[in-house]
Amino acid sequence: MSSCGQSVFDNTQPYLKINGGDFIAVNGPNTVERLITNDLKISYEQILKSRVILKPGQINYLLNHLGLGDNANFLCIRATYNSKSFIEEDNYVQWSFYDDLTRVYYMNQLMVLTGNSTNRIKQLFLTNPNLDYPVILDVMVAVIDDDYSFFPDNQGGTTFVNLYYTNIATFVVGKSIVINNNGVPALPLIYIQLSNINTIHISGKILIINDSSLSKIYLDFVTDFDASQAYSLINYVLENPTVNISDLSPVVDLVPPIVYFWNQVGNTQSGPYISYNGLTAGPYNTNYGITFSTSISLDEYGGTYGFIDKNKLVDILIDDVVDGRDGIIGLIPSHNLIIYGTYSGYVPVISSTGSYQLTFNISDIAQNYVNGMVNINII
Repeated sequence: MSSCGQSVFDNTQPYLKINGGDFIAVNGPNTVERLITNDLKISYEQILKSRVILKPGQINYLLNHLGLGDNANFLCIRATYNSKSFIEEDNYVQWSFYDDLTRVYYMNQLMVLTGNSTNRIKQLFLTNPNLDYPVILDVMVAVIDDDYSFFPDNQGGTTFVNLYYTNIATFVVGKSIVINNNGVPALPLIYIQLSNINTIHISGKILIINDSSLSKIYLDFVTDFDASQAYSLINYVLENPTVNISDLSPVVDLVPPIVYFWNQVGNTQSGPYISYNGLTAGPYNTNYGITFSTSISLDEYGGTYGFIDKNKLVDILIDDVVDGRDGIIGLIPSHNLIIYGTYSGYVPVISSTGSYQLTFNISDIAQNYVNGMVNINII
């Protein structure tokens, strides 16, 4: 049951209200009609109540029945509109069943949906079309047993599982993304507003999105590779909101960042060349190959204490590190550089003359690592 239009609590004209558990129609001092409901009994095993705030203009908020998923057999929603929203025609909520976004329904102040053990209530997408004011929804949901599930194999609580990076798509360019399920055709699991994403973290094959409206969202991918690619895609869209994921070619990111070297050590005309296979017609970068070489003076760059640390190596050897998708990558020398002595193995700093090898521990968000080394002759 849903209502839209005339307020059920407007006492300046005939109105409807609940009295003694029944719906009654009131006209002036008289009760003109009554729908008896006080004898209804709806069985339940679990019952939940919560409050949802649809922000101004919020699109397709997934109401997953407060954790009961597609198993709910009772749903009651009461809407409370902002007192400053005086125009009655602006006060309504659009809703659709999650698996049929093409059909849009409407409610005003109250909506009740019921089902039974074999025909349950599907989850809903809710939209607040009012661009100026929020709407508060008080929601009560019940289920007649202790079983619950969202989708056959994709969602659990605030977690969506068995995902691939291809499940992520742009919904509204510049505003939102959608996480789809693995069905054919794919159906939306959840819509995420870009402006609501506070943080995003990766842990193995799980992405954790901290959303200011939906709280934490856990995306559990089939592989670490899918999680890394999804992490890369979402970060890229956050940095470039006008990009449509479907327009990326390719969508997958398999290209590592590129390390750009100075032409000469210290970016000076007098410094030794940073060469590639003995060639000095640089400047070179790791797109050319993996092995580079140069000489560095310990007297010139060793400083007061006579050693060259990783920060100094970054300054005198590397111009920039750039990724085709993630842009400029800032280096943390202590983490991104590894120094090996020819005979001494790993060393934290260079403190004596001899041969050393500088390797990289640098990757982009999609976990594509730089291949390359610089053979350094310390003089």
